[in-house]
Amino acid sequence: MPTASSDRTQTLKVKVSGERPACHSVQRHAESQGGRGEKSEINGELTSGSVLESVHQASGIRGMEQLREDVTCSICLDVLSDPVSIECGHSFGRGCLSTHWSQISAQGHCCPECWAPCSGDRMIPNKRVKNLVEKITKPLQEETESQGPGAQPEPGRPVQLVHLDEEENLILDEEALSRCLEQGGVGDAPVCLVSIIGEQRRGKSFLLNYLLRRLRSPQDARDGSWMGREDEPLEGFEWRADEERVTKGVWAWSQSFWVPAKAGKVAVLLVDTEGSMDIESNKETSIKLSAFSMLLSSYQILNTGCRVKDPDLEYLEMFVQVAEVVGEAYGLEPIQHLDLLVRDWSSSRVLGAQGGEQHLRHVRQKLEAKSPCKHPKALEALKGNRSRCYLMPFPGERITMGSEGTLRDMGENFRESLRDYVTTLVSSASQHVQTDRHGEMLTGTQLAAKIKNLSDVMKKHHFGFSSPCQMAITFHNQRVVDSARTDHAVFLREKDGLSQRMVDCLKVDPSAMAEQFKEQRRSLLERCREEMREPEKETLLTALEAELAREANSFLETYRRCYQSHAINQRVMDRARTDHADFLREKDGLSQRMVDCLKVDPSAMAEQLVEQRRSLLEQCQKEMKESEETLMTALKAELTREAETFLGTYRRRFQSHNINKRVMDRARQDHADFLREKDDLSQHMFNCLMVTPSAMEKQFVEKCRSLLERCQKEMQEPKEALLTALEKELTREANGFLETYRKRFQCHLTILGQRLGQGLILLFAAKSSFSH
Repeated sequence: MPTASSDRTQTLKVKVSGERPACHSVQRHAESQGGRGEKSEINGELTSGSVLESVHQASGIRGMEQLREDVTCSICLDVLSDPVSIECGHSFGRGCLSTHWSQISAQGHCCPECWAPCSGDRMIPNKRVKNLVEKITKPLQEETESQGPGAQPEPGRPVQLVHLDEEENLILDEEALSRCLEQGGVGDAPVCLVSIIGEQRRGKSFLLNYLLRRLRSPQDARDGSWMGREDEPLEGFEWRADEERVTKGVWAWSQSFWVPAKAGKVAVLLVDTEGSMDIESNKETSIKLSAFSMLLSSYQILNTGCRVKDPDLEYLEMFVQVAEVVGEAYGLEPIQHLDLLVRDWSSSRVLGAQGGEQHLRHVRQKLEAKSPCKHPKALEALKGNRSRCYLMPFPGERITMGSEGTLRDMGENFRESLRDYVTTLVSSASQHVQTDRHGEMLTGTQLAAKIKNLSDVMKKHHFGFSSPCQMAITFHNQRVVDSARTDHAVFLREKDGLSQRMVDCLKVDPSAMAEQFKEQRRSLLERCREEMREPEKETLLTALEAELAREANSFLETYRRCYQSHAINQRVMDRARTDHADFLREKDGLSQRMVDCLKVDPSAMAEQLVEQRRSLLEQCQKEMKESEETLMTALKAELTREAETFLGTYRRRFQSHNINKRVMDRARQDHADFLREKDDLSQHMFNCLMVTPSAMEKQFVEKCRSLLERCQKEMQEPKEALLTALEKELTREANGFLETYRKRFQCHLTILGQRLGQGLILLFAAKSSFSH
């Protein structure tokens, strides 16, 4: 069972499908502060707070005004349906917000109240507000639960759906239409609309009032008791038995009636139409009324007097043409069912469906006898199995001379015919639900949307309905224009998506984007010029060009801001990238130097990179214009990726440096041990004198070569520079030792010489003493 909220949502669908999209929600919110229970005119539309008023009246609690404020959607000014919150904290109905954003996608996603930038995919369900809405609207739901397929019909009243203004333009009352087709369970149900058209003063409203009596009675009332008491005045649609026109425009009974069907129940709605075949109505008005009647009927009654005359066939011809045009434009079956109801029949005694079949056969033969056929469309309609004819006799002088429509004033034959016709019609109503061209059932809400769209077209084309042919041209031109609008909207969405992506946006500067829009607009207008037909062609093209230019200019203004923001953000991000690259180069240079690298282990280096990245991102957050979370996330990921790559290299270098240091330290240790060994040798004269300095130098050279070869095998890359440095270090130490060794060797040699000289002197002295 639809609730007040669901009814409100259906009404919103129509509101947002009328004029071209524009972000007026803040204006609507501001204008609504004077009182949401009253209608406020916004951009030519009427927004009603009737649902909120009903909530207020049903609850009867103090502070309802404040609660009503808390659960009001500032887009549609009605109770929140499926409330969601966005980043700025404001709440809206999910359907309203999605529709609003889809219509202004070129301006980016922003809050309709405070204009703060938002993410289109972050609509968070607000359970607290939803529970509050349910508590407030519960009294209204309980009130509306009595209306629906399982409820007893209420009396209802006639409501005017369409009226004519001073210039004979048809004005649709959308609120009245919504009450008839979108509330009380009808919005989601199949509908059968019984509509009657025809000559003025031929008892159309009289007939509908007896249909009302039948529909109000139990479904099994087949004995005629539903017709009422003999003296019961006829009430319902306004009617009177004189020559003055009563019904003006199009009226409907506000309350639908539920009849059983195979798959549940069908809502039956009765529609009364102004006499559209009289001399007071101009042809354009008749065509417009016929178009509305066609959309408002799945069971059409063409009411005529005495017999089917040539003017009737001429009108039927026009009506069928209109039905075909409207059907093609709105995807409907041109005529689902047509009753030719002949009133005041007196040409034969055979009445009802049997007499109607004979009369219809005579009319078809008359039409077929003429070549070419004067009314081919009418003939085709009358030959089909969806049409029938019914003959009704004269009701009696008392009915036509000012009666209250009571049964006792009717002739017996007329009463029998009326009972038979009404009973047959009501019993077959469930078989005539409104469908589209493919046979798919239409709900009340879907049908209401089509009717409102037709009303919008009529408003835009004041002079496009002078004939069915002109009407077809009008609808054709409208389809061409709508196709161009759709293509332009797709183009806008594409460019809007591009503007959200910084890299793509910066490839197309605003002047180049303006040229693209200019070319797109020129292409669309050329296509429309080729496909559209006169006479409104140039007027429509001028209006379309202005509309497309307005949309393009609105988008380009947003695009320029996006481009400027992206350019600033790009510079800030590039500077951050450069600073990060410089930092990495500095640390890379450090990593090349073993001594410096081994001072900073990988975990400490990772901390330095994290701190550097945090500092750069904070700086970007401050300097970027309307910094987007996605950009910051992407930059952070990029810097993190570069840092991780460097850290991988740094860890490998640190490990290599560690290994190389251990190998080199062992080589130094071995060389130092070798030096100490040779130093000890050099302390002993006889050992020292046994190894000349040149021989010692060769030993050192061999030792150094051996150590370097071992290092060459054990060390990891990079090692050439380290080996060269180590070779120089060992050579320097060796040369220092050899310098000392030479001195010691020379000293030992001198001492040895001195000692040998002293020995020779003593030897000679001893020899001399022996000789004496």
